[in-house]
Amino acid sequence: MALFSYEGQQNLPLMREAAVDFNTGQPLLEPDGTFRLVSGLDAVRVWVWRALQPDHTRFAYTAYTVSYGNQFHLLAGKSLPQAESRMTGLVRETLLVCPYITGVERFSFRREGSRLIAAFTVRTVYGEMSAESEAIL
Repeated sequence: MALFSYEGQQNLPLMREAAVDFNTGQPLLEPDGTFRLVSGLDAVRVWVWRALQPDHTRFAYTAYTVSYGNQFHLLAGKSLPQAESRMTGLVRETLLVCPYITGVERFSFRREGSRLIAAFTVRTVYGEMSAESEAIL
């Protein structure tokens, strides 16, 4: 359930976002130099990816509302069980502000050095998708 109540989620306008290269973070352009736009589930995928980037710390960018971004920096120094539990909450808190996202579930974790990587399923008004995020412990 989203943090904000939106009546009639089926009446939401089609979500649109500028496409992004998930490896570089750069926007994708059309041959004429305009931004390539994606819609529906692909647009939600871009929104999720951007919101979960480590450099999208909440409150850091005035171009976004204070609800956009994450607080993964709060995981630094936590034990693994604490970090996994807290990261689950932070991911949900970050994503459920989007009215197109209806749930975040099925978390699994792996550790690579000082990084904690979470894999999970995002339920949207367009269907489900898999996503990952990471934090430095």
